[in-house]
Amino acid sequence: MILLLCFDLRRRGGIERLSLQVRDSLRRQGHRVQVISTRRLGHGALGRWLGRCAFVLQLLWWLPSAQQVLSMHVLLLKPALWLKPQQLSCWLHGIEVWGAAGRKHAGDLQRCQQLIASSQFTLNQLSFCPQKAAVVHPMADLIDPGQKPTPIPAELRLLTVARLCSQENYKGHDLILQALAQLPAAIHWHVVGDGDQRPQLEAEAMALGLMSRVEFSGSLDDDELRQAFADCSVFVMPSRFGIEANGVATGEGFGIVYLEAALAGRASIACDQGGQTDFIVHGDTGWLIPPNANALIATLSELLHHPQEIQRRGALARARALKHFGQERFDQSLLQALEI
Repeated sequence: MILLLCFDLRRRGGIERLSLQVRDSLRRQGHRVQVISTRRLGHGALGRWLGRCAFVLQLLWWLPSAQQVLSMHVLLLKPALWLKPQQLSCWLHGIEVWGAAGRKHAGDLQRCQQLIASSQFTLNQLSFCPQKAAVVHPMADLIDPGQKPTPIPAELRLLTVARLCSQENYKGHDLILQALAQLPAAIHWHVVGDGDQRPQLEAEAMALGLMSRVEFSGSLDDDELRQAFADCSVFVMPSRFGIEANGVATGEGFGIVYLEAALAGRASIACDQGGQTDFIVHGDTGWLIPPNANALIATLSELLHHPQEIQRRGALARARALKHFGQERFDQSLLQALEI
């Protein structure tokens, strides 16, 4: 039996979606999986404390019958390390193991028998050389790979899907606003996501006179999100990679939204450092640019003058996603990483 340690799977974040994919993949391939997920059992500090106690008690109950324990985040490792399972693996996503955070958790990670990273880029950022490590690229299950992509709109319609959170202000929304202010009015930008940064971004768009060209739609359900991909011509999320002076890291560990866009037949504009470089091939399946507004202006100007590139790179992005980042590849890579 494989014991899977996860965050609360009722949430809709990327890590939770990946955890469900791992669970379903292992079960699909005939393995028994027991999920232990964190969740609050009440309000405030007491609810958090009770939830942590319940998590540890479940771990104590199921651990004796588990051949392997897979923690889907480094922050879930501590209780398992206390109990010393015979085979412990941990999934690495991105910023939680880069920079100062990675150095903080290095001791715990080095006690694992296996590390699994969502991208080679993430693995390369570790502050130590792991004894055993593998890369398993996430898969995207939002877009049906068997469904034919919708035609790309004649006008240039950009889409960004990301939390509008001040703690994740590296996603590049500010660069897009700066670029749009310098470009013709023929470009429309759809912003999907919500968070404490949304009022600031809306105010900036209004101050720049862009509100007629920018749509903030907040969070969307899966059907609405699929429609958003179908309505756009290019996906844009120029997330900046970097390690600040205090050791705090920014950037994408993989960026599953780029893969979702590709399955919808849409190429992506992203920055030239980060986990997305495992998927996006500059000049073929998208555009990898430096993290500045001038580079984005040049790229969008190119698309206005050469719209055929949108169609060409969108088709290549979809072909790459289907060939190298589908369910079959995910299943095989996962079993190889876990050696089961």
